[in-house]
Formats: sequence, structure tokens, C-alpha cells
Amino acid sequence: MRKVTSLLLASSLLMGSASMVYAETAPLSATPTEHPHMKKRPHGAPEMMLMKGIVLTDAQKQHIHSILDQGRKNLTPPSKADRQAAFNLITAEKFDAAKAQTLVDSHAALDKQRMLNRLETDNKIYNLLTADQKKQYQANYEKMKSFKRSAPEAAPQQN
Repeated sequence: MRKVTSLLLASSLLMGSASMVYAETAPLSATPTEHPHMKKRPHGAPEMMLMKGIVLTDAQKQHIHSILDQGRKNLTPPSKADRQAAFNLITAEKFDAAKAQTLVDSHAALDKQRMLNRLETDNKIYNLLTADQKKQYQANYEKMKSFKRSAPEAAPQQN
């Protein structure tokens, strides 16, 4: 019985160590940065891509953080009532187009305000940059424009 147990133990150790040797020498799978689809366009928020490669002073960094904090304070998330109303529309037996239109209009107003706040924040940040930094920012914008986009360039016009 001892011989069988020791034989099983030795063979399992041998198989385990052999698999470890093969695991170390096996080629690694492609990392996410090596994936062919990842090379098409940069990832991240566009405003972060525009700041890529721009070296900021500590004072500029501090000022940008305060501008971003102020911008966050101006954000108004959708209310719980709006989220509940959207859920009720989705789960209703019959779709109520009038209620949906009212909800869409209120969300559009919030989106408009968010866009205005974001543009103002980005403008304040841009105006903090030096002339050389602004040139880099504009060069980043031109580079970003050259990437292929899957979405259409112009938004569909609403009548």
C-alpha cells in the first residue's frame, strides 16, 4: 500500500512540475495594447487626449484641479424622480409617448447645461496654458481628428 501511495505522490509531483516548466516556456497571449483593434484610436476622454504630452507646472496643476472641482459642483445629476419615471415608462404595459417626451425634454435640458459647463471648464483650462502648451494642445487636436471614427462626423439634424 505504501508503494502505491508513494508512486501516486511521485507521479503527481512529476506531472505538476512538468506542467510548470511548460507554462513558463509557453508564449504569453496578446496583451490588450497589442490587440489589433486597440491601435485604431486612442482610449480615454477626448479632453484627456488633448492634454497628452503637455507638461504642466505645479501651479497649473493646482489651478486645473480647482477649476475641475468647481465644474463638478455645477453638475446636476438626474433626479430620483426622473429615474423612477424612466423605469416606469420602460416597465409599463403600454408606452405613454407624452410622458416619454416630457422626460426626454427634461433630460435634454440637463444635457445642455452639462455641455455648457464642460465647455466653460475646458475653456478655463485652455486659457491657463502657455503659448507653447497651447500649440501642443492644438497639435493633439489635429492628431485626434485624424483617427477614424465609427460614428458619423455630423450629428443628424432634428426638425
